[in-house]
Amino acid sequence: MKAAYVLLTVATLTAQTRMNDHLFPIREGSKFGFINRTGSVVVPPQFDAVGEPSEGRIRITLGSLSGYVDLAGKLVIPAKYNVANDFHEGRAIVLESTQYALLDPAGALIADIPHRVLGTFHQGRLRVQAAGRPTLYGFVDSNGQSVIPPQFMPAGEFPDDPADLNFGGLKDEWCYFDRTGKIILRLPMKVGGQLVGANSFSNGRLRVKEGFTWGFKDASGAWAIPPKFNDAQNFQDGFAQVQDGAKWITIDPQGKIVDPDKRKLKPIAPPSEGLSLAREEDLLGWVDSRNKLAFPLRKYDEAYSYQTGLARFKLDGTYGFLDKSGNPKIPNQFSGAADFNHGLAAVQLPDGASAYIDPQGKIVWRSAPRR
Repeated sequence: MKAAYVLLTVATLTAQTRMNDHLFPIREGSKFGFINRTGSVVVPPQFDAVGEPSEGRIRITLGSLSGYVDLAGKLVIPAKYNVANDFHEGRAIVLESTQYALLDPAGALIADIPHRVLGTFHQGRLRVQAAGRPTLYGFVDSNGQSVIPPQFMPAGEFPDDPADLNFGGLKDEWCYFDRTGKIILRLPMKVGGQLVGANSFSNGRLRVKEGFTWGFKDASGAWAIPPKFNDAQNFQDGFAQVQDGAKWITIDPQGKIVDPDKRKLKPIAPPSEGLSLAREEDLLGWVDSRNKLAFPLRKYDEAYSYQTGLARFKLDGTYGFLDKSGNPKIPNQFSGAADFNHGLAAVQLPDGASAYIDPQGKIVWRSAPRR
């Protein structure tokens, strides 16, 4: 009996942990609260605004001030900030009065930031704007320390892909630099007396013109694909269109020509659960890593990536969810819907009520109908 009791206790704790590892925002009237995965109300509607769970914290707003609750619904960081961003890379950016700062998940102050903050962390770097004229941009790290002093005008945010460099304007050049601030590439801002914008890195490649022809450089500044094309487009989803002579062809990041038949189905989203959403003209479908269709292409109003084994689709003005065989496991019947996330999907019912459904289509929570 004792062993059975231990097993039961472990199973119960596991179920409770799983039930409480995510909270889902709900709304009744003008107030927001949270439910757990079973649809039980954990925090009754009482907030004026809420965010989505991020790294174990959820942003909440009371009146005009914001703070954070944990996944048990407990207020862990008081609502005292004029601006509060979601946690990202273990840090939250907040503004109290006119002072920007970084917090850790316990609410402890990591550092005050003496500049205006723009955006959020990417590659561990946060873009900041120094006061004064001219406007200069730099970057701080996750401890709030300046790693790239404000000097660029303007500057982009760091790409999420470490193989891509960031860019900024310095004097009359576009400078491409790594996360330490080391400038790898310099390109003129003006060509033929005309100001030209900065190209961005994509798939580890930067489109660059040398003389009459175009090629692509990598993050070391070397030519990854020599300049030999009459024209070129930026890489997107791992492929780029280039003009070879008078003919447009498709190449991969190594410069190899891609068979047009293999590009007939064009992925339009990153892989998710082994499948990528793809398009051929006005038809949509999902392909595996070998570009093989999971089931025939169809014409949808909208279609999205697979989450929890189901893909959201819109047909004839209403939303439903497909299984991986292309069958509508949850028929299109909702006037609005979001993807499944941590086992539930938010939907809007025909009567205007908001609801959450499980992967079987069962409603686990619903609001009152909209009046």
